[in-house]
Amino acid sequence: MKKLILPILLIVLVSLIFLLFTFKQEKKLEERNGTEKILFVGSAVDLYNIDPAVGFDEAISSTIKNLYDNLYRHVDNPPRVIPWLAESHEVLDNGTTWVFKLRKNAYFHDGSQVTSYAVKYSLERLLKINKGPAYMFKGIVNESGIETPDNYTIIIKLTKPFGPFLDVIPWLFIVNPKIVEEHKGEDYGQSWLATHEAGSGPFILKNFIPGQIYEFEAFENYWRGWPKEGKLKGFTRIVIRESSERVKALIKGKVHLIDWVSPEDQLLLRDVYGFLVVDEPTLNTFEIKMNNQYGPTSNKHVRKAISYAFDYDALEKIWVGRAKLLKGPLPPGKWVDENLEVYRLNMTKAKEELAKSPWPNGGFDLDYVYVAGLEEEREVGLILKKQLAELNITVNIIPMSWADAVSLFKDPKKSPSLFPLYSTSAYPDPNNYLWSAYHSSTAGEWTNPGHYKNNELDKILEEALGTLDEKKRKELYIQAQRIIVEDAPNIFGVSPPDFHVWSKSIKGFDYCPVQGSDEEFYWVWIE
Repeated sequence: MKKLILPILLIVLVSLIFLLFTFKQEKKLEERNGTEKILFVGSAVDLYNIDPAVGFDEAISSTIKNLYDNLYRHVDNPPRVIPWLAESHEVLDNGTTWVFKLRKNAYFHDGSQVTSYAVKYSLERLLKINKGPAYMFKGIVNESGIETPDNYTIIIKLTKPFGPFLDVIPWLFIVNPKIVEEHKGEDYGQSWLATHEAGSGPFILKNFIPGQIYEFEAFENYWRGWPKEGKLKGFTRIVIRESSERVKALIKGKVHLIDWVSPEDQLLLRDVYGFLVVDEPTLNTFEIKMNNQYGPTSNKHVRKAISYAFDYDALEKIWVGRAKLLKGPLPPGKWVDENLEVYRLNMTKAKEELAKSPWPNGGFDLDYVYVAGLEEEREVGLILKKQLAELNITVNIIPMSWADAVSLFKDPKKSPSLFPLYSTSAYPDPNNYLWSAYHSSTAGEWTNPGHYKNNELDKILEEALGTLDEKKRKELYIQAQRIIVEDAPNIFGVSPPDFHVWSKSIKGFDYCPVQGSDEEFYWVWIE
């Protein structure tokens, strides 16, 4: 019996230390928060543009979803859409005519009513600007196909049938025409809306200091009301670029939530400190994009050599068993071509491919640019540096802010030779991944920083876009996957877990893997 006393005392001591830590951490947030219940987020990235017709990445999408409303919205896992500004819809003419009936109690932040004209205005503006989420509507909707027979009915006539259209509709965020027109300028209000808002959503913008802090306040008279369980007074995004500093901020109780947390730190924060991580399946992908238009990586044999030289087992270990290796350009699921032969470490094949290029003996440098503060991306760079050294290729590892990296993508001569990229799902359909990352029209967007282009693939993706039969669509997408893998535009990496860590004091969170849904704060409150 005496032998058991020491282990029991140790267990009690560890438990007391953990309870003391938890109490102190919650006390710090309580003292800072008072009774206002403001949620603090420690974020690795800036909000470089919150115009819903322009901004389109994880952090921006989540912010836009807090400021603006849409006709339908994604929730749950697996994702589904629920009515939001629309109360119902009807599909006519073999899937080419969509009729949405709007709620009559929805209002913008200035008190004006959300009408079908506002929906029409927002869609037309999105098409004219042709940036960000516009790619999902381009070629499917044109301005002549948008009708408003009354204030609460919007008719959208598609140029051709498109099966996932209801899943795309949540990316049409409704702006207040009056406010946008007042700040229209010569760019449809883009300059003003980059740092301001004109929405009807649950939160309003209070303070916007690029690269530092972004403050949002709950809109008390939000037309939809608030969950009866509770609500936030607001939320504040604080830019903390270094991963270790974000982790410290969470542990010390300075923030409730941090993003882009490395796999090791996720396990540390979960298992040692008791924070919450998401262990549900995701639709995420992590790849290393290669410049397909400029420099040595514009040569397919160089790209193939790099793909064979990469150590995929080492990549998998970075995610400490919480990620699955990709079998091509799609995340795991029913659309993946299971018979696809993908690249795995094979230095013999790597040297054979390099021998077919203009640089058979290597002897060149490649810049690997990654987002500063993301430790796992830095570690991936080290894998590349080690492996490509065997091909006499030098890899320069360069940290850079996300906003600065995005600014390089437009020009293929400036876009990095190698760039690691997380992609989340804008909607749960293969077109989301394949079009945004591989169709020629997206070259230079953050989803296609390597400027990959293939005319044959474009035709297949365009045909699949207008095909309603799921069996036929799958056949087309299998063809597409094989073309993409043969061209080796990227190193196909892993499907990683979600990258957030939450305080236990946050309640009401329900994970949805669709891009930007991680931080949709309408649903949550703080105890």
